[in-house]
Amino acid sequence: MDIVNIYMYRNDSGRVQPELINVQSDPDLLKTAAQWAQSGEPEELPNIQEIKQMYVFQYQFRNGDTIQDVYYMYVTDTSNEQYMKEFEGSLKKDTDKFGDLEKERILNLIGLEGWKKVSASDLLNS
Repeated sequence: MDIVNIYMYRNDSGRVQPELINVQSDPDLLKTAAQWAQSGEPEELPNIQEIKQMYVFQYQFRNGDTIQDVYYMYVTDTSNEQYMKEFEGSLKKDTDKFGDLEKERILNLIGLEGWKKVSASDLLNS
């Protein structure tokens, strides 16, 4: 079964970060989401202070007998623009505070190059 796990970095939670906030398995939504993840135009990220929210989308799908994971970081800024980048593996927070230093650490791990500006995700609205 194909699914998308949606995680969010939160400052107001004592749970492991990023925190799982939603699981999507609707086939029509997943098909659209897969195409959406590949869309977008190359764009630099805004300054760390302008990044409002950060999410991890974990696309999980079966490929023969194995289950594969593809990870995307999805960020929104204070102007409600959205950016996305595929990255390897999952990320955990080093601290319980999710401020500018933690955002910067995570984004540096993923890399500041290769981001795309995308439309708002339907995965968060369902």
